[in-house]
Amino acid sequence: MAGTAAKDTAVDPVPPPHGTRTLHEGRFLALRQRGRWEFVQRTNAFGAAVVVALTDADEIVLVEQYREPLQCRCIENPAGLAGDQPGEDDILAAAGRELLEETGFEAAKLEFLMAGPSAPGMADEMLSFVRASGLRRTGPGGGDGAEDITVHVVPMARAAAFLAGRMAAGLHVDPRVYAALFLARWQPDGRAVDPGRADFA
Repeated sequence: MAGTAAKDTAVDPVPPPHGTRTLHEGRFLALRQRGRWEFVQRTNAFGAAVVVALTDADEIVLVEQYREPLQCRCIENPAGLAGDQPGEDDILAAAGRELLEETGFEAAKLEFLMAGPSAPGMADEMLSFVRASGLRRTGPGGGDGAEDITVHVVPMARAAAFLAGRMAAGLHVDPRVYAALFLARWQPDGRAVDPGRADFA
């Protein structure tokens, strides 16, 4: 997901609901309290897109980048905020933009799969998983000027082994990558995307 420090605020902050107290508000995040519960809200976006990007050769496109909170490089899905760009109000547009920016791939088809909370005990942020197919490489990727992203195009047949190897090398793997492996093969309701391809290793 693109680093928030590289984004300009493009949406008006949403006022906290009645009974919610603001403990601190920064440029991109606010710390709120409701009753005894403390949680975080984004003030510059309405959600985030997580892209399940698949090539015609049955490869999944992943990204690797340094994450300051962890002080470590991480393996992730292409992803980014929605609503942090002027005039942007569509999760599919955000998914396509972030896919191209981070990986250099354009998608012929973007399909909304499901939405759910990113960290339900800590934040109210909602993630939308979007499957991208019909990929065509049209740019270098690597993120914007503030990012240093390495692109990995990994055969689905070797995805689990690739991730295990990166963890053994000391990198973190975002657990959403494993959710993406499931969603590459199955719809959220359990139907196979392609009955001839129902596994990965």
